[in-house]
Amino acid sequence: MAQTEDKVQPLLQQFQQLFFISKIAGILPQDLEKFRSRNRMEKSRNGMIYMIGTLIVYVLAYNFLIYSFGEEDRTLKASQSTLTFVIGLFLTYIGLIMMASDQLTALRNQSRIGEIYERIRLVDERLYKENCVMDNSTIGRRIRIMLVMTVIFELSILLATYLKLVDYSQWMSLLWLVSAIPTFINTLDKIWFAVSLYALKERFEAINATLEELVDTHEKYKLWLQGGRDVPPPLDSSQPPQYDSNLEYLYKELGGLDMGSIGKNSVSGSGKNKVAPVAHSMNSFGEPINAATGKAPPNPLAPNLVHESELGNAAKVEDKLNTLCQVHDEICEIGKAMNELWSYPILSLMAYGFLIFTAQLYFLYCATQFQSIPSLFRSAKNPFITVIVLSYTSGKCVYLIYLSWKTSQASKRTGISLHKCGVVADDNLLYEIVNHLSLKLLNHSVDFSACGFFTLDMETLYGVSGGITSYLIILIQFNLAAQQAKEAIQTFNSLNDTAGLVGAATDMDNGSSTLHDRGDHHHAYAGGLKLFVFEFFNI
Repeated sequence: MAQTEDKVQPLLQQFQQLFFISKIAGILPQDLEKFRSRNRMEKSRNGMIYMIGTLIVYVLAYNFLIYSFGEEDRTLKASQSTLTFVIGLFLTYIGLIMMASDQLTALRNQSRIGEIYERIRLVDERLYKENCVMDNSTIGRRIRIMLVMTVIFELSILLATYLKLVDYSQWMSLLWLVSAIPTFINTLDKIWFAVSLYALKERFEAINATLEELVDTHEKYKLWLQGGRDVPPPLDSSQPPQYDSNLEYLYKELGGLDMGSIGKNSVSGSGKNKVAPVAHSMNSFGEPINAATGKAPPNPLAPNLVHESELGNAAKVEDKLNTLCQVHDEICEIGKAMNELWSYPILSLMAYGFLIFTAQLYFLYCATQFQSIPSLFRSAKNPFITVIVLSYTSGKCVYLIYLSWKTSQASKRTGISLHKCGVVADDNLLYEIVNHLSLKLLNHSVDFSACGFFTLDMETLYGVSGGITSYLIILIQFNLAAQQAKEAIQTFNSLNDTAGLVGAATDMDNGSSTLHDRGDHHHAYAGGLKLFVFEFFNI
């Protein structure tokens, strides 16, 4: 057992960089020193205090950011529609809710997440005993690529928005750096889930590849027995080479090999760790080996050059098939446990992605119509920045959905590979074994969901895409109706003002005409009086 543990590489060994960054950001409360020394995630009281402290600091800083940049938000309701104001107010805090969900979930599950990776290590040991060595180096490369892409997207969005849409001449503009904290923390948390999920998918595929290899080996063996080929099938690389005990002296003379040591190495060695024999110029039949290829020339009459297929002996292969199905069942249980641990963060991420994607496009439309938008969504004023934001947000959601779907498909494909073994072997006893094991596989499939609300598969992705389009059209129609109603009210008010001015002018005209008529009567009266006086004095 100790020798197996030494040869199996722990999965958490590839998480060194991610764990260190997550620890500084305050995502994981586990002990850092124990992780470095033992590659295990264990509870830490100091880590819990540090994580709670960072959460409080992030919440206070984010609210201070909203208050500092919310001057234009206070006049948004008066200048724009109530719909835009309500959407902006709700979505302003959706990022903070998502970040808090990630940190509080990690705080609650700090002991259970360590058990997940310990169970994966035990699975790797059992696969190693079945000559299935897992290469975790791809996990490390994938983590580094994800971290680099996260830094690129976060810096691109932050710097582009800060330089183009924020008045950086004031020192308060430095608070804009806080706006990137929720998405950065959420991305780091989802990298943990995505990489762990990818590790489970690789183990499902390793089991499927082992079963497919059994099928291919048996098919080649059957063809060789039937004489369908002149060249025997190649030796199984997972099996040690067979040596003739009568030629032990020849191996000692040519290569200095001990048959006892060869037997031990052939049994214990497998995969990457098996010991290769020392090459010599002759094979078991004394024939020369091709120096260029290192292989002996084909000889169809040498039966000991072909290994007997494991599927040819049902009693012998039964233990191996049972072990593989038990490992498959354990990986499914690990997948269900992982889904339970990250159920709330996944639900919050999907809700955030749906709302932000819809709102960002809606605010982009508002910006093209020269309408005011919430201050924290000022990136929608620039189409280029909007494309980066949407690519970053949708990329996280789509990748998790796609990876969950592929992992579920890989788990269900094991039953198909298992039935291929029964078909190619064409043995009644093996048929019974395969049917019994396939029922177990059928009852232990794994599907990933967001708290049971919806399954993470491509059908859900299609439905979300249609929902975004529908809600975006509805929001634009409401915005058009609100703008038309506002224009109608402004037109009505302007008409009332115009009518008031016209009425006032009419009243003035009427008053002046009355005065003019009175003046005419006065002049006529005065003229008549003068004529009367003149005529009186003439008399």
